[in-house]
Amino acid sequence: MKSFDFGPDEEPGIDLTPLIDTIFMLLIFFIMTTTFSRPVLDIILPSSSEAEASAERKEQLISIRADGTLHYEGRQIAREELDVVLSERPEALLNLYVDKNAPFEAFVGVVDVARVKKGGHFVISTEPAEDR
Repeated sequence: MKSFDFGPDEEPGIDLTPLIDTIFMLLIFFIMTTTFSRPVLDIILPSSSEAEASAERKEQLISIRADGTLHYEGRQIAREELDVVLSERPEALLNLYVDKNAPFEAFVGVVDVARVKKGGHFVISTEPAEDR
């Protein structure tokens, strides 16, 4: 059996370098995973029991009908026109009226453009749920 003889200047100890390396790797892992867990879209949903009518419209209304067509200010627009329409008033809040039977593909197309042009800030209008 071999014994270890330490000199007067040497004390037995534990090397903490691997432990510190592991802690830093875990810290980096948790920081990176929390940045990726944010929601992709920041959607502003209205929550008001009383609405006030405004004489001046500060929002852009886009409707998606059940057949997937887009409508803006009472006229039908093509999906290619949506980029130009949203660029007309960049300060206005986008309000989406989507028919419950509208194809999801049409909704996603509008949301993709809105994320770029409006910075992800838009409202999706809904009807109040019926009391059951």
